[in-house]
Amino acid sequence: MRASCLCLTAVLLSLGPCLGGEDAEPQVSLPEPTYHFEITGISEPVEHIFQFRNNTKETIETAGIKVTPALAVQNISARVLPGQMGMLRFQLGDPRPVGDYAGFIEVDFKNPGISNIIFEIKGTITPLIEAKPFPAFFVTTGRGQSKEASIQLINHDKEPLEITRIESASTRYSLRLETNQIGERYTLFLKLNGEGKTGRAADAITVRTSNKKQPVLLISANTFVHERVHTFPEDLDFGTIEAAQVRTNDALRKTLTQILMVYQDGGTNLQVTAKTDLPFLNIRPEPSKTGKQVQLEVALKPQELHAGDFQGHLQLLTNDRDFPTMEIAVRGRVQ
Repeated sequence: MRASCLCLTAVLLSLGPCLGGEDAEPQVSLPEPTYHFEITGISEPVEHIFQFRNNTKETIETAGIKVTPALAVQNISARVLPGQMGMLRFQLGDPRPVGDYAGFIEVDFKNPGISNIIFEIKGTITPLIEAKPFPAFFVTTGRGQSKEASIQLINHDKEPLEITRIESASTRYSLRLETNQIGERYTLFLKLNGEGKTGRAADAITVRTSNKKQPVLLISANTFVHERVHTFPEDLDFGTIEAAQVRTNDALRKTLTQILMVYQDGGTNLQVTAKTDLPFLNIRPEPSKTGKQVQLEVALKPQELHAGDFQGHLQLLTNDRDFPTMEIAVRGRVQ
């Protein structure tokens, strides 16, 4: 049997045998089998009491409880007399995901023949200050080139929002704030300069606000500055290789083949060859029609595999005058 409403669906599993056909009263009925909540602010309390009615002629006893994160049952009626109501009180704890929430509480009974009951809880958790699309920057650029990205800061609280200060210790990028609607909506811009040390970096941006409930909003800045000639990925990880299966399973061997892309910004005729210090690798280059990139197919030679961890390199040889050679780390494990 499944009961439903517009916002929330509750499921009462296998209500057990009952007399009088489909419309007969279940052994344990739920006057309110579902609960829906909407809160603004991830720390706002969520608490509710469910009831369940014993429609049998015997006292029923609750046994086990199953819940989904982050629900917690505070207390439940251990015994319910015939014709009486039992109660279950729950709270929503932490961690709480921002956005839609769906969870359930399942209760089973010691009495033979009494089937489990399930309460469903669904709701919406809206942060006081929303960073949209999410509280993180992901920006990639080449050396000497700048690139800019933005995040929307949206106020969902009743009180107007003021951004009082923005802090970051990194010198890889610059930050600026634009007011779209005073007290309600702002845009935070990150401009990656493309200068300094190449590679990836993860930094924290601290946004200080006038909101007493959320005076600080943390945003992560994930940046990557690469050279004019660069690869993706930056290294190769084969993970764990089952040697016996690779030797007999062609489909598995093809699945384990790695693809390494070599890019040349502004290139027209990039040429790449490769050699390795790992004897069980076979490397096949495939240039693109545009001349801006070369695809390297790195496959396994099954008969050359031996048990143990391995670490080695691919040495890439290019026709680029500034980047004639490149080294790519290769690692994995054979068992």
